[in-house]
Amino acid sequence: MVSIANVDLRLLRVFTTIVECNGFSAAQAELNISQSTISNHMIALEERLRSKLCQRGRSGFELTDHGRVVYEAALRLFAALDEFSSETESLHGMLTGGLRVGVVDNTVTDPHSPVAEALRRFSKRPNNVSIKLVVDSPPALQRQVVDRSIDLAIFGFVPRLPNLRYQNLYTETSALYCGAGHPLFERSDAELTVELIREHAFASRSYWCNQDIERIGLVKTSASVEQMEAQLMLVLSGAYLGFLPTHYAQGWVDKGRLRPLLVDETSYAVRFQLATRKGVRTTPTLKAFIQDLYTAMGSHGRRKTEPDLPALASWQPRRTRQDFAPLVMN
Repeated sequence: MVSIANVDLRLLRVFTTIVECNGFSAAQAELNISQSTISNHMIALEERLRSKLCQRGRSGFELTDHGRVVYEAALRLFAALDEFSSETESLHGMLTGGLRVGVVDNTVTDPHSPVAEALRRFSKRPNNVSIKLVVDSPPALQRQVVDRSIDLAIFGFVPRLPNLRYQNLYTETSALYCGAGHPLFERSDAELTVELIREHAFASRSYWCNQDIERIGLVKTSASVEQMEAQLMLVLSGAYLGFLPTHYAQGWVDKGRLRPLLVDETSYAVRFQLATRKGVRTTPTLKAFIQDLYTAMGSHGRRKTEPDLPALASWQPRRTRQDFAPLVMN
C-alpha cells in the first residue's frame, strides 16, 4: 500500500488534468508543459503507485481500472484539501480555494437567471477564490456534479439522480418557433392550427425525452440535438420547427429570422434548479456563493425559498400570456 505522503500532489494534478482533457496532447495547453514532460510525469506517478493508470497510443487515451480508482481518489483528495484551506482561511474572514459552477448553455440572455448577479456579489466578498465556470447540457452538468468535477450546477428539468440535492430557483418559458423560409412562417395566425403544425419536421433536445414535442401530440422528432445552439441552427434553417426559450429566441424574432407559433396553446415553463452532491460538506466558499445566488434571486423580485417539486412537475403548461410571469418563490 502506498501512503499518501509518498505521492507527489503535482503528479496527481497532472494526471487528473490529462483525464479531464481526455489525453496527453489536449492536456498540453491546459498544463502549459510539453508532451514529453507530461509523459515523464505519468511514468513517475505510475512507478510510485506501482500501477498502470492509462493506455495511450494510436488507439487513443483510456483509463485502466486502476486509473479510474486513482482518478476518483485524487478528486476526493483535492476536494478535501480545498475544504481544509477554505475553512481555515474563513476563520480570518477570507474565502479561498476553488469554486466550480456549471450552468446550462445559452441562458445568459434570461433576465430571470441570477448567475451573473451572484458572481458580481461574490466578487465583492473578501476572497482569493479561483472560479471555474462550465457551460454544458443538463445531463452533462449532472454527471459532473456526481463525479465532483464541479461543485454545483444550475439547469432545467432532467430526470433526477438520487445522489444529488435539488433546490428550486426560477422558471424559464419556452415557445414553439419556425424560421424564415419555413412553409408556416408567412401563414397568418388565423390559419395556424396544432393539426397543421404536426405535419412538419421537428428538432428537439434529446434530454427533454420528447416531452416538448409530445405537448402537441407528436410521437417522435425528426432531428435531435444535445446543445440548444444546435437546435437554434436547425430552426433557423427553415426546415424544422422547435421549442426555444423565449429570452433566447427574442433577438432572432426582432431580426425577422424567427416567428413564434400558437404561443397560447403550446408554450410551457421549465423549473430551473440548483443541484449539489449529497454527502459532500458545503465549504464556506460554496455556502457563500449559494447565499449570493438567493440574494440575487431576491433582487429580481423573487423570494428566497420554494418547496421542492417532483421532476415531472417541473413542466408547467402555459395557456395565457399572463401566465408567463416569473415564478414567485414562497
